[in-house]
Amino acid sequence: MGDRHLTLDARFNAALIVVWALAAGALLYLARPRPLLLSGVGAAAGLVAGILQRKSVRLAPASFAEAKSAVEVRRAFKSNPPGRLSIGMVWITGIGLLAIALLQEGNALLGFVAGYVSFMFAREIVAFQALAGMRRNVPQSPRAF
Repeated sequence: MGDRHLTLDARFNAALIVVWALAAGALLYLARPRPLLLSGVGAAAGLVAGILQRKSVRLAPASFAEAKSAVEVRRAFKSNPPGRLSIGMVWITGIGLLAIALLQEGNALLGFVAGYVSFMFAREIVAFQALAGMRRNVPQSPRAF
């Protein structure tokens, strides 16, 4: 079956969760005024996107397990409705967060980044479980003797 793409590796995703958590915490600590609304909106959207990603992986575990490139991972997501919606959530969330950041007081760029990092953090946490079950849910092909 070969090596999976890096973004499908549980250790890599665990490291990403730590990075996103540190970045979100640092931005919430440093930004003035604190971007609580943007972080909350980002985290809520990340929760939804993570659920969609988890459903997508469960619907097509073999496609994800065989993905060796980012293009193949994207193709696996686009193979089912939850995956397509999760890709759309990335864009919708980014545009929504940018609009909110520009309407609020304070540094719009820091607020936007805080919201987007919160989105990524929540999405990774929710979708993480699907990575562990991905290989387990792939039907085993019969082996020749």
